[in-house]
Amino acid sequence: MKTCRTSVLWASMVLLTCGGGSHAWAQDDDRRAPGDSDHRVLHIQRTVTTSKVGFPQYLFMYHILDGANSTGEVRALWGTISLKNHGSEFSEVLWVLDYWTGECPVDDQSLIGSNTIWTEIQKNPMKSEDELHVDLHFPNPLTITGCVGFVFAGGPLVEGAGAVTMSADLYLEYKKSDTPTTAVVNFAGEYCFGQNWGCQNATGDDALVFAVPIVMPAGHLVELYGDISDSTFDGSENFGPLPTGAVWGATNNFYFLPGGCDKFRSNLNSQGFPNPQPLITLSRWLPSNTIHLESVPMDHPIPQSGTSKASLTRQVETLLPYPVKVNAGDCVLVFYGRKGDGATDNETQIHGVLAP
Repeated sequence: MKTCRTSVLWASMVLLTCGGGSHAWAQDDDRRAPGDSDHRVLHIQRTVTTSKVGFPQYLFMYHILDGANSTGEVRALWGTISLKNHGSEFSEVLWVLDYWTGECPVDDQSLIGSNTIWTEIQKNPMKSEDELHVDLHFPNPLTITGCVGFVFAGGPLVEGAGAVTMSADLYLEYKKSDTPTTAVVNFAGEYCFGQNWGCQNATGDDALVFAVPIVMPAGHLVELYGDISDSTFDGSENFGPLPTGAVWGATNNFYFLPGGCDKFRSNLNSQGFPNPQPLITLSRWLPSNTIHLESVPMDHPIPQSGTSKASLTRQVETLLPYPVKVNAGDCVLVFYGRKGDGATDNETQIHGVLAP
């Protein structure tokens, strides 16, 4: 849940630096990928410890290939990312890989001129270290240039919280290509349940669902990738209560609607985010030719007569069984739902790969 960075993760990735930031230049070590002399691997290894609130952002730039005017294709991304809380307070970090075309900027903290390669969200509601493994492969390679930025933004959310250490050890496999053909479309969003404030929108009614419409450009949708992190908070007075009962969890569903977003766009509030609705209402709005692209349910058992404090995070790498033809103006729809009670922060950092 963001208190200062912009919550609009919509058709393009935009981050604002609120608590200060930093940047540095590095050069590609130009290692060859095993078994393929044309492939190169960029090793990205960064660690920052901070107790600043306001989502401080850190930007590290890399020169690869033949500079910003050269093009290539991303074949894989693997490694680990971790979020360590030195105190018991809730924290989160957003990880981002972007590229720039044309002139490579010295310091584009806003990322306004950049294009997304990858994002993942990571949350931690307790004193612990949360480590996630990244293992993504792109049979339909992603576009890249010789100007790459690695960004992470996060830390504790409240003043006086313990320090947070954010670490990444990643390998980006790529090769030079004169004809990159794919586009990345952002399906990300963040919605809070069990409290009536925070996130892009929030509801205290556990039975309601948020349905986010994304208007699509033309192409063929071939893959969904990224991660989903649905987390409790830390049980303090700064946030809503911890879940109780037998189990808590979340539902995350992705749909394709030929012909447009129709009633779902009419359900947006004045800030452009959906109003919560009963699931039965949203289901009735789905046209008969809707395609269900993916479902990512997550459940967490609660100790008997207790509460639960946990972050449920899952990497998503869905290769669609056949390319879905997309006409300009068609719609991808993301449903955010929850199971159980208590307050949770439900966020997706999912992207779609659009081939010609």
